[in-house]
Amino acid sequence: MDNEKKITIYDIAREAGVSPSQVSRAISGRGYVSEASRAKIQELVDKYNYRPNAVARNLQRGQSNAVGFLIPHIYQEYFPLVYSVFEREMTEKGYVTIVFNGKSTPRDEIRNLHLLEELRVDAVVIIGGSLDFADWDRRKDYVQAIRRLSKNIPCILGNERAGTLSCSGVYVNIDKGAEELVRHLAEQGHKTMGVLGGFKSVHPSYRLQEALKKFGKQYGLEFRPEWQVFSSYNSHDGAEAMRELLKQKELPTAICCINDEIAVGAMGVAMDRGIRVPEDIAFTGFDGVDLSREFRPQLTTIQMDFETMGQKLAELTYNSINGDRQFTDVAVDPSVILRQSTEGCTKCCKASSVH
Repeated sequence: MDNEKKITIYDIAREAGVSPSQVSRAISGRGYVSEASRAKIQELVDKYNYRPNAVARNLQRGQSNAVGFLIPHIYQEYFPLVYSVFEREMTEKGYVTIVFNGKSTPRDEIRNLHLLEELRVDAVVIIGGSLDFADWDRRKDYVQAIRRLSKNIPCILGNERAGTLSCSGVYVNIDKGAEELVRHLAEQGHKTMGVLGGFKSVHPSYRLQEALKKFGKQYGLEFRPEWQVFSSYNSHDGAEAMRELLKQKELPTAICCINDEIAVGAMGVAMDRGIRVPEDIAFTGFDGVDLSREFRPQLTTIQMDFETMGQKLAELTYNSINGDRQFTDVAVDPSVILRQSTEGCTKCCKASSVH
């Protein structure tokens, strides 16, 4: 037999003079095979360095011991940090995790969902991307793809609206983090605040924007519509958002940014313009990625509990695979990390005119 040919179980069976089912039983160690046949099969397995097709084997036993993990992109720290904990937890439970990059486009995400179904993974975890868009009614193909997949394979979503798709979910308790952060700003003497970054069309961003403004009003911080600039989520867009805000005649004394990257980009522009942080304007972020510690001044931020997020996603995934199909929502509390970008100053003015 040509060693360059890809050897199949049927080739082994033909040369050994036995049935393919006997080869399967001999390799798996399950079921009866005569000692003579077993020895001949093992000899051929060693000769051709044969390895059973894992996908075919898993299809036969109805379980793959593999889990799909769908993220929108890998260039921001948030998603890799959640995934790394999840992957560690699932590995300890005996599962392989397959990561798919959805590129934040519904078409690519739907294609990945179809591929995961074809691979017969035991469960699928989805965080970010199209899942976070507020206008689910306009993304019917994507929503239907999740609904269809979840009928056959457990789907666990990193979203507080998971229950509306008949899935379990893990999400951040945004209100808790927002209130703690705004209370800190009020205690520092701030009377005005602005909001940078994110879009209304992205549900978690909108929730955070509205929570910040709600608690700002509760704690006596004035907010004006001209002090909110929408943008994407990277430091470049944070810089552009700050340049736009600086066109205003008056500025807030505290600026809450939708994530740490936006905050770093905004602070850089502010300091280039001679604005002192936090003496003139205080800045805050959200996520608590490494960047928030490395930038100077270090950034006060709403710290995500990445460890608990990953653990809870893994816990729901494992339970769903093993028969617990009761839909569960788990809220993970963040905490506020106080650093140099807000601390050490007391504000008395209502708004700043520093440019």
